[in-house]
Amino acid sequence: MFPVLGWILIALVIIVLLIFTSVSRCLSPVSFLQLKFWKIYLEQEQQILKSKATEHATELAKENVKCFFEGSRPKEYNTPSIKEWQQISSLYTFNLKDQYYSLLHKYVNRKEKTHSIRSTEGDTVIPILGFVDSTGINSTPEL
Repeated sequence: MFPVLGWILIALVIIVLLIFTSVSRCLSPVSFLQLKFWKIYLEQEQQILKSKATEHATELAKENVKCFFEGSRPKEYNTPSIKEWQQISSLYTFNLKDQYYSLLHKYVNRKEKTHSIRSTEGDTVIPILGFVDSTGINSTPEL
């Protein structure tokens, strides 16, 4: 009796998830091909960001170690501020007016340097675009 109820519960959960996925994709303001492009864009952005961050961190570390042993002053490196890192790390919201493929894309295209990219009028969280917030950069074993 109980194993049958267990299988029925599993089947019901799978059916509900399938229905939810289908409905959310049908109601999505983003087409299937645009969604594929978006995922490719994010993968490339994350790879390039990781590469540049590694390069920058390596240069900064080399400079700091060199200065430590030589007793000299380090040269200036332009590293983003905490506020800038926070702005590109917050929850992504979709806006039909201003379509950006990531928070980094939104950040570099903001109109004023002092302008925050946090939620604005018309921003909504779309379930189908959840992959935008699940960055692969944090899930890599090397980091």
